[in-house]
Amino acid sequence: MTELNFQITEEMNRQIKAWDSCVARDVAGAKFAYMFIPTGLGLVVKVQCDVCGRELDLSDW
Repeated sequence: MTELNFQITEEMNRQIKAWDSCVARDVAGAKFAYMFIPTGLGLVVKVQCDVCGRELDLSDW
């Protein structure tokens, strides 16, 4: 089985912080779902806010 490792770069982290405007509702402070979708054209990277449902596309096309 092939192991896949996905990483959020410093630039992606800066974009997420600039985009984020919601306050977490749970005690752990979690509020994002990270989606990594490998395709034949590259890697689709999306971040979804669990609080408001907005989605940020960080794919590098």
